[in-house]
Amino acid sequence: MKKKKLSHIEVEAAVNGIRKKYNDLIVEYMKPKVIKNSFEDRYIGALRARVDMGNFIYTEIQVVSNLVKIEKEKLLQIEIKKNNRLKASKTINDNNKSIADRVFDANRDKIRKYQGIGLDDSDAFEINKLYGAIKFFEVNYWPLVEKILRRIYPSRYTGPRVSLENRLFEITITGPDGFPPGLIKLRTMLNRSPRGYSSLERETQRCILDVSFLLHDINDELPVILAEEILIKDEKEPLEETIEYVHTVLEDFRLMDLKESKLKER
Repeated sequence: MKKKKLSHIEVEAAVNGIRKKYNDLIVEYMKPKVIKNSFEDRYIGALRARVDMGNFIYTEIQVVSNLVKIEKEKLLQIEIKKNNRLKASKTINDNNKSIADRVFDANRDKIRKYQGIGLDDSDAFEINKLYGAIKFFEVNYWPLVEKILRRIYPSRYTGPRVSLENRLFEITITGPDGFPPGLIKLRTMLNRSPRGYSSLERETQRCILDVSFLLHDINDELPVILAEEILIKDEKEPLEETIEYVHTVLEDFRLMDLKESKLKER
């Protein structure tokens, strides 16, 4: 049976499809425009020579598809090498790990249970979960703590309530984009290509310390509140649950040693 020739419309659609693949190669993989120009030259030559356009298009699709495959493989190999370098660097000297490395090496299964804030990036996994954990505290535990503190310290100018509250809301309040303003710099770094991992690590450390210092201050204050005689019976049990939650977060994220007063002593 004789093979049906492609219509002019079918040829044009196929050629536009090939052109799009070349455009993607140029934009996504930073390939030179000459690869697309070479295709255009071959296309014009095929039209002038009146070759079978079905065979021509089939061959050209194979050519451009192979080019895309090669570039994807290159990126994959780069990613594999980068991951291998990161793994190797983590085993060189465990004692000299940065704060971010210590959190990174924490058991991910322990912190996976915490709801994140939508910062879906492998380089921000711990930050996503940690800020989700402090947000959960603000929504579910802080209202009780704040209510009791108001009774203990009626004046806003005495006691730790205002200071803790301001620091808590600075970390948990979200902007129009749904993220805390304190994470703007980190998110900007995550969106850069290529990423500056040294700067990213420093900013990650800063974000971790902001939460860690606050959690430690809350953790120190809660037992003091629990010992107050002003507490009613129904408040003691939920307050004990609050203390347990804060302590668990500090342990799960391996932040027990990242206390402001301890770091200043070093």
